[in-house]
Amino acid sequence: MTDTQYDNIPPGPGWQPAYIKKSRGAGFWVAVGLASFFFLCTLLLFMLFIGSLVLSKALITSTATKGKKQAAETVIEGSGESKVAIIPVKGILSNESAEGLFIEKPSIVEVVKQHLEQATCDTHVKAILLEVDSPGGGITASDIIYNQIIKFKAETQKKVVVYMQDIAASGGYYVSAAADAIVAHPTTITGSIGVIMPLINVAELINRYGIKDNSIASGNLKEIGSPLKQMTADEAAVLKNIIDEMYMQFVKVVSTGRNLDIEAVKKIADGRIYTGKQALENGLVDQLGYLEDAIGLTKKLAGLTEATIVRYEEHYGLADLFGLMSRKLFHNNTIRLDISQLQERGDTRPMYLWNGYSKRE
Repeated sequence: MTDTQYDNIPPGPGWQPAYIKKSRGAGFWVAVGLASFFFLCTLLLFMLFIGSLVLSKALITSTATKGKKQAAETVIEGSGESKVAIIPVKGILSNESAEGLFIEKPSIVEVVKQHLEQATCDTHVKAILLEVDSPGGGITASDIIYNQIIKFKAETQKKVVVYMQDIAASGGYYVSAAADAIVAHPTTITGSIGVIMPLINVAELINRYGIKDNSIASGNLKEIGSPLKQMTADEAAVLKNIIDEMYMQFVKVVSTGRNLDIEAVKKIADGRIYTGKQALENGLVDQLGYLEDAIGLTKKLAGLTEATIVRYEEHYGLADLFGLMSRKLFHNNTIRLDISQLQERGDTRPMYLWNGYSKRE
């Protein structure tokens, strides 16, 4: 059969000329797009993981060789070699770090300590201005910060001034009492000198529903403060003695810091809060004013006519993020996710805290 005869044979079913390409459907391209997306995401996560391990090691090495991380200095105003360092003391006072899933920030106690150490080592810093905006917090945290300030003053002979912002109550006032002078904003809420130990009792509620507490204790006072049983007179007396001791410590701190008689402090230390004006009338602050007034007073006490005002600030970059992420998730080369860290826990310990404070998000 000749070539011409082959050319005349009709094509079979489904036959298409070679030059006609079969078109791709929409589903094909969607599948390709999704596959590419997931591949790139996997690659990115892998790179982040490797980067976090490398940067974490670099951070540890850097910390060991160069010392602790220095706070960033933001210039507020002024000029000259002499500096006044503004150190913020804000939020609930605690010596526990703020932990999240990937980020762990140091406690306010540790931050203040680092800032004071930085100001101690910097010979250009001639005085400190503490910006206090806190309702207080833990007794131990408040006392540690207070003693860090006292130690700073003793070692450096540098002046410390407090500028109270919205709230400087209870533990917030406790740490303020360490300063050489206190300036309160006209709208400041301060005072709340006293101790509180939050205790919730649900004994009647659980009894109503037939729930029984079968805890076994080694002594009559072992279950003191338990929310599942009614408090006895002996238990109340024990807790009251503890509260009174912590209260007198607070009173002595105020008496020493404000140069007031113990009995005079007791009269105003009944737990009530004061406005800035009321605090001034009761000798708890030295003057009312704004930030510029506090800066002016700080410079005056330090004998400065000219100074650069800087604020210490904690900045967290990508290196910190990666380092903290790796330490959080891959401690000792083992993945760990502590779900309990994501839960809020009640606090029943004695506190220098103004309970009227509402936590701001």
